[in-house]
Amino acid sequence: MRLKKNKLPALGILWCLLMVALASSNEAAAQQQYYHADPENCMMCHKYPGLSRVDENQELRLLFINERLLQEGPHSRVQCGDCHADVAVVPHAQPVEDVDCLKQCHIIEPSTGERFTHERIQDFMNQGAHSRYDEDGNLKEFVDDMPDCIDCHREEPMYEPLTYFKGDVYEGLDAQAVERCVSCHDGEGFIDSFYKHVSSRLEHTRTAEQIEEMCANCHDNPEIIERHDLKRAVYSYRYTFHAKWTAYGGLTQADCTDCHSNPGESVHVIRSLDDPQSAIHPDNRQATCSQIGCHENAGPYVGDIGVHIDTHLPEYIVERYVYYLFIVLLAGVLVGVYTLMILEQIRGIFPDAGLIKERDKHHDK
Repeated sequence: MRLKKNKLPALGILWCLLMVALASSNEAAAQQQYYHADPENCMMCHKYPGLSRVDENQELRLLFINERLLQEGPHSRVQCGDCHADVAVVPHAQPVEDVDCLKQCHIIEPSTGERFTHERIQDFMNQGAHSRYDEDGNLKEFVDDMPDCIDCHREEPMYEPLTYFKGDVYEGLDAQAVERCVSCHDGEGFIDSFYKHVSSRLEHTRTAEQIEEMCANCHDNPEIIERHDLKRAVYSYRYTFHAKWTAYGGLTQADCTDCHSNPGESVHVIRSLDDPQSAIHPDNRQATCSQIGCHENAGPYVGDIGVHIDTHLPEYIVERYVYYLFIVLLAGVLVGVYTLMILEQIRGIFPDAGLIKERDKHHDK
């Protein structure tokens, strides 16, 4: 098919615009490049946002990797093959195995000199209620309901570098601290690998609302609640002053991890209510509530206050009727106040109308 001569200039202009757009995109990409441990060049394909496939269960699997998050996250120096060891050919053999976060990677842990692994985190998990094993060491009945690493760490990195200056906390690297580091440790590699890693763990950047949403994935799931005979912990938490403070933008209120993990222990150790070592055990609640940053001057009976009160349960029938009583009292007060306000407005608009004039006539007689 031949193109008409009058269409050639239009095609030429279109071609020039495409070239300009391509050059602009390349220039923008060059201004912000991210480098990470990728000797296999996996990002050659996985950097494209639309990369995906439909798996054997007819579910869409997104295969895009955000290169910025990978570079700024804790796995920036970890090679892709360390976690995806079964991926050796392109195109990849199907199905690809799930990632095992407990295997050792090529990163050397500086305090021990050994290859790094998350096995220590799994040991913490096995001490708490989220363990996949029961007290006898057997797998639990609904083992798939137990949380895995990706269930809680699927979003952006939970931590980021912080700067502490005169009692205030700012996001980002502390320039003065970096200057002290590079006095002995040459190169930016030390700053990226160690300073950012340590300083980012000094304070978590997930808000109480985000942690609440994370825990709600399981503790607000009706099927999981029924299978494990759980209470609606997230539902009842939303009625507490802690959650209401969160709803109004508070940043220092207690979230799930503050109350359900012991001070000084890993947050991965979430023990059940019946465990004597649990932070929410009746014998330990006073110490939990009075930790630094919370109710430091609280008395011994602070632990007796009900936090997760679900008025729909039979055991809280008294609280349910008290709740209804306060609703009726509040409604009565508001109705009375608004009635008086409306009558006052009517009197101001029509000062000579109504019963006032009739009463004056009888008074004159």
